[in-house]
Amino acid sequence: MKRIINKRRAQYCSEVKVKWWKQLSWDAGEMESVHVTMNDFEEATKLVQPSLRREGFSSIPDVTWDNVGGLYSLRKEFHRYIRCIKSPEDCDLFGVRMQDGFLLFGPPGCGKTLIAKAVAHEAGANFIHIKGPDILKKYVGDSESEIRKIFNRARTNAPCIVFFDEVDSLTTKRGKEG
Repeated sequence: MKRIINKRRAQYCSEVKVKWWKQLSWDAGEMESVHVTMNDFEEATKLVQPSLRREGFSSIPDVTWDNVGGLYSLRKEFHRYIRCIKSPEDCDLFGVRMQDGFLLFGPPGCGKTLIAKAVAHEAGANFIHIKGPDILKKYVGDSESEIRKIFNRARTNAPCIVFFDEVDSLTTKRGKEG
């Protein structure tokens, strides 16, 4: 089977244009010997980039608490969020209400993004990383429309953590007039 697949792959890759679909056909002998396994699907997912990822969205991050290191009091604080994201029915059952969000602040490079990704990973939630300047648009109403699109995509891909980075670029500096 590997020989057949490798032969087909070589034929597909050698085509200048994607006309291989019309040019190649499977004969009955080849069809009987081909079996698709879960491993085939896992390998295929490595080759395909989801459309949301192409638009700046990502799935569950690879960052864990081990990558963050330390910050045990912060981990404990986020554990409640993680439990509610993982099993919202348990939170509803016991009347625990999760807040709508949280604010991480600090100077650039202190690990805010890393922490948010670790929370998303531990919760098994998708992660959308939005940089402040990316949502600023030229015309009135376009920025608001962009934010609505982001939250609609987050709802579609729930559970999802939306992380707004560089929020200071969206506002004016206070106390610096003049």
